Order: sequence, then C-alpha cells, then structure tokens
Amino acid sequence: MKYSEMDARQKKAFINIKNAANWIIGGLENEMLDNRPDTEEYKAAKNTLSDHDGLVEEIYIEAINTVYMEDGCFFGKGAERILKDIRFCGKEWLMERCDKRVKKLGY
Repeated sequence: MKYSEMDARQKKAFINIKNAANWIIGGLENEMLDNRPDTEEYKAAKNTLSDHDGLVEEIYIEAINTVYMEDGCFFGKGAERILKDIRFCGKEWLMERCDKRVKKLGY
C-alpha cells in the first residue's frame, strides 16, 4: 500500500512506525558503534538486531504505546488520542508495516 492511498489514521500509524523504528534501530546501531565488540552492550545490541521477528514485535509494541517524532517521543494522556487512531488500524496491518520498515532498514 502506498502512502498516498492511506487514510488519515493509517498515515499517522505509518509515520509513528517509521519514527519508532528509526529510534529503536538507530539506538541499537549506536550502541554497537559506541562499544567494543567484546562488550556485553555490543553483543546484546547485535543479538537484538539479528532477531527480525523480535524487532518487528518491539517496534509494534512501541508504536501502539508511544508517539514517536523525529526529535523525541511522548506518551500518556497527551498521546492517547493519536494512539487510539493508530490502534484502530488493526494489529495485522500495523505488524505488516513494522515488518516492511525493519526490512527496509536492512534487518
């Protein structure tokens, strides 16, 4: 499905998934860059990035519980209206978007 074909709720969800994936995967990649390969931090980040299904699930959970923006995130009562719209898209549709985003990022 192309972005131009999505309704307003789906566009909110797509953007949130994109930003959540960038936040989570970028954080793990930074963890690997900031540590030596023999450290526990490096190994944990590498193992997480190697687990495609685990990444998809983690991004899905974050995307339905936290609103991610390019420069930060928010949650709680202030985010609930947006999160309700995102959840309305349905788990199957959201998981498919998460899977495609993780693959697009190379994992």
